[in-house]
Amino acid sequence: MKNGTNITVRPVEREDAADLLENCFSMSTLAGVQERIENTIQMLEEGTGVRFVAEVDGIVVGTVMLKRNSHPLYAHRAELYDVVVCGYYQRRGIARRLIAECHAHAASMGVEILEIGVRGGTPAEEVYRRLGFIEYARLPQGIKEPRDGGNVFDEIRFYQPVERVE
Repeated sequence: MKNGTNITVRPVEREDAADLLENCFSMSTLAGVQERIENTIQMLEEGTGVRFVAEVDGIVVGTVMLKRNSHPLYAHRAELYDVVVCGYYQRRGIARRLIAECHAHAASMGVEILEIGVRGGTPAEEVYRRLGFIEYARLPQGIKEPRDGGNVFDEIRFYQPVERVE
């Protein structure tokens, strides 16, 4: 990272709740963030997924959750959720690092395809294209936000193959 800033990507810990609330999930509550953490710690223990956080100089500024599909026909696929990088730290390679860590973990789980859905017409759409994701579906008006007057977006689905670990 620029200016000698140190980035660390690691699995989430319970102690990350306050930083995640402040920098990633500001529309949530501390209890809500703690519940997300507990759920993903359980997923890690069960081998079904993981939540990674990105730390810059000891402060959590980004996160992503990887969850394997549980249906037997789709168990070779995993979904990415909650990809968030604090505004000040965007465009510094943190999302790329988080996604790379998801790829490595997914490969170790035997996952072959990563998927993600995003709001069409937002910066996230272009970010995933730049990260090498490929659009495979578009659902008009597929996302309706419960807040902010119920803004409606097309849902764009992306995928990316996972490199096999030999």
